[in-house]
Amino acid sequence: MLRRSAPALAGLVLSAVSLTAQDGVNDLEREASARSGLACPAQASYSLTRPDPEGTPTLVAVGVFFQDIAQLNDVDQTMDADVYVVVRWRDPRLADPSRGTGSAECRVPDGALWMPALEPENLRSRQAFYAPRFLVDARGVVTYARRLWVKLACPLDFRDFPFDRHRWIVTLWPVLEQADEVVFQPLHRAVGMNERLTLQGWRVQAPTAAAATESRPPRSGTFARLDVTLNLERRWGYYAWKLGFPLVLIVLMAYGVYYIPASAVAQQVGLGMTSMLTLIAYMLSLGGALPKISYLTRADRFFMGSALLVFLGLGKAVLTIALGQGGERPSIARVDRWGRWLYPLAMLANVLLALFW
Repeated sequence: MLRRSAPALAGLVLSAVSLTAQDGVNDLEREASARSGLACPAQASYSLTRPDPEGTPTLVAVGVFFQDIAQLNDVDQTMDADVYVVVRWRDPRLADPSRGTGSAECRVPDGALWMPALEPENLRSRQAFYAPRFLVDARGVVTYARRLWVKLACPLDFRDFPFDRHRWIVTLWPVLEQADEVVFQPLHRAVGMNERLTLQGWRVQAPTAAAATESRPPRSGTFARLDVTLNLERRWGYYAWKLGFPLVLIVLMAYGVYYIPASAVAQQVGLGMTSMLTLIAYMLSLGGALPKISYLTRADRFFMGSALLVFLGLGKAVLTIALGQGGERPSIARVDRWGRWLYPLAMLANVLLALFW
């Protein structure tokens, strides 16, 4: 799926939207170009009933274009986005051969035009930008487009944080009609994303769309659904430099207790306590970046391993006090020698476990 710019989208909505034919409706694969001076349907042509007879579902093509993604909130697991929603269907009652190859741009009449009512799953808020209008061509193919500011929710799995990747799925359902009344089809020309997004800290792939029919508990029956999928990959560089690198320095600072002589045991204890308190502060700062999840992320495992290493350094300082009071200087020296070799190996193991396990 190719990404599209905002000017290209404007042309898409007003001059180059096509719909794939399905179930014998072969005249829906046509372009629509808005032309001034063309007549809109007469008031008597509008109806609130479906354009297709009972037992024949109305084919509705839907496209979603992400003009911008402003924010992805990890804690709330919500996304703020500026989107165009483009919907197309055929209503022969609105046809007018006098329009030729063009399409008339018309105002949506209040309470008179049948159109598929859609609702996104996990919608938190919505704001429309302008009054609704639609295009209709000579054969009655209706193109209805709205620009919306939406907040959408999607449950995320943070086990690989900060190397996590997510599939953000926006699901659209009909509000009322079941699958024997309305079926969906992706409007591929209108599925895309602006090349430049406000969102920082994520790589976003161009969206894809797929249609299906499924049950929708607690409602009875089968309904059409359209899934628009965004693949997101977190840019982990921020966390590596802002949290990971300082944390490594803190752990290395605690490593210094194995080189401070036993005669300076007070300095050993002070260094170990300072390292431990600083590490706890970093753990608290990370805790505010994610929701209160019940499982450990990669970053959590790295922090816990680092905390254990720092605590061992503090424990070594306390052991030096205990052994020094008993006059066991050779034992203190052996602990220092072993610690100087084992501590770096434990640091390396902690990093490898966090990255690959």
